[in-house]
Amino acid sequence: MAISSLLVLLVYGFVFTWLTIPRVAEVVRKYKIFRKPSERDLHWRFVPKLTGLSFYVALLVVAFAFVPFVDVQRLILVLGAGAIIVYVGIRDDIYQLRPIVKLALQLIAVGFFVFGDDLVVRNLHGFLNIYEIPRGGDYFLTFFIGVFMINAFNLCDGIDGLAAMLGIIISVCYGAIFYIVGEYLFLSFCVILIGCLFAFLRFNLPHKNKVFMGDTGSLFLGFIFYLFTIYFVTNQSVILSVFVPHKSLITLAALCIFIVPILDSGSVFFSRVWQKKSPFKPDNNHIHHLVLHFTKNHVMASLIIVASLTATLMLFSHLAFTLAHEITTILFLIYLFVWYVVLFFIRRRVRKETSR
Repeated sequence: MAISSLLVLLVYGFVFTWLTIPRVAEVVRKYKIFRKPSERDLHWRFVPKLTGLSFYVALLVVAFAFVPFVDVQRLILVLGAGAIIVYVGIRDDIYQLRPIVKLALQLIAVGFFVFGDDLVVRNLHGFLNIYEIPRGGDYFLTFFIGVFMINAFNLCDGIDGLAAMLGIIISVCYGAIFYIVGEYLFLSFCVILIGCLFAFLRFNLPHKNKVFMGDTGSLFLGFIFYLFTIYFVTNQSVILSVFVPHKSLITLAALCIFIVPILDSGSVFFSRVWQKKSPFKPDNNHIHHLVLHFTKNHVMASLIIVASLTATLMLFSHLAFTLAHEITTILFLIYLFVWYVVLFFIRRRVRKETSR
């Protein structure tokens, strides 16, 4: 795909979202399509959500241009499953959908690709010394990854700019990968999303006429990133095999790209268990809440988290091409463990300071 075509898609995503968000926000305000803020919300005034709907619509509109060039069945699966996730987000933004219903619909959306496209993680190629995954375990792992990624990214959408900035970095990473392997449909989606998210920041960061992407946007982004990840991990491209020093590093790369939601959800889960609380009970102990506690500024907190993600990606990209894959994997596991310990003590300090 020519660079000029990618620039056209980037501009399309930006302009489409720039024009669409004010219209969506206008409808939300006019018809008062709001859900009452909860005690966890950092904004105690009604701010239009649902604007994340523009991400799905932007992909929907341009997808039809790819019908002559791509697997139509896969395209239909993407749009159909995406519609389910968007429905979940809209209902949750307005009525707060019951968790069991949300989970069931997410499993159905993931099932589109498990059973409709056979995108199942069956082999980790030596990552953690795991190769072929037993029958049944492969399906369980694939569904677990899908539900985890969708909801973990949603939980990162807690302060201004963070979900969009993370989305841009993740889209850039997968865009580069899909450019290398020649997967132009997903590459186009990455480029369009980058344009969409830059435009969204224009309306999300200012105090005046602020909007949120809501669960509609963050759940959809989490789903799209799951789709990118599962395609990347199961990809059998010869080009990718030549480019990556060892196949086990494909799994490691996917973990690095999604490391912020992994650290956030995992550390919050263990922190709640440590305090003998329900691991599923919402609170304000996510990573972005901790950083915000010290910075007192949403944009600064978001930039610090995104800078940390970028540094992590640069570090392990360098290690992957300079060290043996076993050593790189061990260093990554140590890196994760250290961060979990650091976050544990930061949470304890924040709890002490806020209880004074």
